[in-house]
Amino acid sequence: MRQSIWLVIILLSLNTFVAGQHYSPGRNEADPDWLEQFLYSGVEWRPEFHMVSGHEFFLTSEYLDADITVEGISFRNVRIRYDICNDNVIILWKSNFPIALSRQRIDGFTVRHDGTERRFVNYRETFPEFSGFAEVLYSGGTTFVARHTKALNYNPSSTAFSQFMDYTKYFYMIGGTCNQVKSRRTFLKLMGDHEQEVKRYIRQNNILMSNFSPAGFSTAAAYHDSLVAKKGTE
Repeated sequence: MRQSIWLVIILLSLNTFVAGQHYSPGRNEADPDWLEQFLYSGVEWRPEFHMVSGHEFFLTSEYLDADITVEGISFRNVRIRYDICNDNVIILWKSNFPIALSRQRIDGFTVRHDGTERRFVNYRETFPEFSGFAEVLYSGGTTFVARHTKALNYNPSSTAFSQFMDYTKYFYMIGGTCNQVKSRRTFLKLMGDHEQEVKRYIRQNNILMSNFSPAGFSTAAAYHDSLVAKKGTE
């Protein structure tokens, strides 16, 4: 199967070369065949985990409708699965060929599921706290993200299956730093001079802030950024 995928890609290249097509990195100017070859450049994906309960993907094992940006070029309405165990994106080619893309090529993607959109950015090696993809929950003057992962929980009993366990960590990017958010208290300490104002706002509006209510952190971050912006105009 791996050889057949690469054969098709090579044939696409030969066909467009013979036809004298001109390729351009610009999305609007590039030849459609070149764009297809560019997007689906990868290796055949094969299941890695066997005899395991659950799956390694974000939200569902089904392919999701998504928009994806690869090396600065954006593609709409492609089908992908996000493997959060290996932090890898699997893209579906020709309805039945799963291809694993190189993580470094992908700038970000947005998946649609149950009427909602979830946006991910590839932070690569920007921060020492984590590398790779993170879901952007809020982005303004500061940024609040969730890092979703899965790991195998091995059962010592030889008669039982192993299973995937979900883990999510939250990070707040402020002042050029990336900080893991482990509690409401540690999060508010990052607000600096605006800590008391943000605390008052949270209390007055009964905002819940915890790992079970991450939207509260996004709301607080947005209020903090509004205070900073207001101060900047004074």
